[in-house]
Amino acid sequence: MDVPGDTADTAETPVDTPADTADALAETPVDGACGGGPDRSARRPFPCRRRPLVVAVGAVAAATVLALVADVALEHTARHRIAQAAACRLRPSGPVRASLSGDLAGLRLLTGRVGSVHIEAADVRRQGMDIAVAVDLRGVTTKGAVSGGTATATVPYADLRSRMGAAAAGLRPSGDGQGNLVLTGTAAGVPLPVTVRTRITTAAGTVTVTPVDVSVFGSDFPVAALASHELTKGLAGRLAPRTVQVPPLPSGVTLTGARAGADGLDLTLTMARTTAHSGSNGCPA
Repeated sequence: MDVPGDTADTAETPVDTPADTADALAETPVDGACGGGPDRSARRPFPCRRRPLVVAVGAVAAATVLALVADVALEHTARHRIAQAAACRLRPSGPVRASLSGDLAGLRLLTGRVGSVHIEAADVRRQGMDIAVAVDLRGVTTKGAVSGGTATATVPYADLRSRMGAAAAGLRPSGDGQGNLVLTGTAAGVPLPVTVRTRITTAAGTVTVTPVDVSVFGSDFPVAALASHELTKGLAGRLAPRTVQVPPLPSGVTLTGARAGADGLDLTLTMARTTAHSGSNGCPA
């Protein structure tokens, strides 16, 4: 018969203590571990457990840097070639600048797509006018195709004034800050300071400036009513609509509007879709 005291014999069987268990586990290799166990104490460092992650992160960082360097190099080359092509066609006496839009614009070139391109050219000489041109092209490819675009050609006010003829002598064109063209000064034959507000309209290759009303000594008069006043009837004959011829536009470019800007009359142009080409007039595509 067992007695309570006999249970003490079972104490002779070794039983692992928590400390012993930890030591045993530390001595047991764990698959994929480099220190022989999960112990992360100073006695058993595990630097190579993190090595695959460090290597992966380093590889991604290196690839990113290389991609960015390649992107910058490709974009720089593309901008230079686009500026060269634009300069060849526009032949300005001033600088030509080109820029690409969007992230990683340079790397897109590897797929044959350039995307959106912005070009600026100063002092483009056309029929005696020094015009500043800003162009935005969409869907540009490395083969020269364009899905469309818009442009602004700015005619300096001095050039506009010279083309309005003797009838506008003494009046200086300028903008009112809201896109409207005004003529100020002293009209020839009328010794009165006046301000003439106008309306601008465009047609195929022409811009027409039509005087609408005149301010004389703080009083406003419709141009149509000037002939009935003794002091202003001489001015009425000089304020007929004036049409200015726009220099010939390239094929596929259409004049769609005009407004008075800070530096001159801004002509708004639209460009039609074009297919790929290899260049023209000896200019690169």
